[in-house]
Amino acid sequence: MSEPCPSNFALDAFRLRIDDQVSSHVAGCARCQAWLTRQESLETRVAPLWQVPAGAPHPPRDRARQASGRAAPRPFWKILLGVGGPLALGVAALVLFALPRAPTETAKGGVSSVEIARLSEGVLSWLSGRDVLLPNDALRFFVKAKDPEDRYVLIGSVDGSSHLARFYPADSAGCSVSLPKAGEALDGSITLDDAAGPERLVVVLSHEPLCWPALTDAVTRLALDDASSGVLRSENVHAARLVFTKQQRAPR
Repeated sequence: MSEPCPSNFALDAFRLRIDDQVSSHVAGCARCQAWLTRQESLETRVAPLWQVPAGAPHPPRDRARQASGRAAPRPFWKILLGVGGPLALGVAALVLFALPRAPTETAKGGVSSVEIARLSEGVLSWLSGRDVLLPNDALRFFVKAKDPEDRYVLIGSVDGSSHLARFYPADSAGCSVSLPKAGEALDGSITLDDAAGPERLVVVLSHEPLCWPALTDAVTRLALDDASSGVLRSENVHAARLVFTKQQRAPR
């Protein structure tokens, strides 16, 4: 029987050069090496995205807003290490390294992957289908198209009140934004408000730009688990529905 892999706690202690007791196991274990590579990727690929310059413009949002115009938060690994030794690493092992999972529900094929990075109370993680969203969570979207002709994306969300929030673009009269280069996040982050959940996200990819006035009803209905309708039924349009539980903050 092969030796069991060390805990995430032990692997992260090794990664941060705090404890090298698992070094011999890691040297011969492809699974642990892949885990460590994934954590390094999280730091190098995602954390710098929240280091925005102070004084940057802060455009208005409906019930969500792009996170800008605020002093940049400290990098998440510095926050964790500043909390204090084993406690910080324990938090990291429990909540920091959830791998992205497939959407909870897919409405229509075509979206190859939608990864969402979340900054929640100073902790950065990949959002998985089992995670619970909180008010003030900041989200960044990485969207990879399966159809090479898909060049535009539009994202909205419907909360527990059945109200549609327009994420990309935020303007109620706006049209799809261009997909960035492969592996890059959409511009800006989305900060969730305190509306009751669940949070039902709809990601719409298309060959040509689509505009909210023609899509609001169809996206809202799809978010609420109705059948695709209108423009969403087009051959050149691919939509995915992702559903996340959302917890309201307890009154202080």
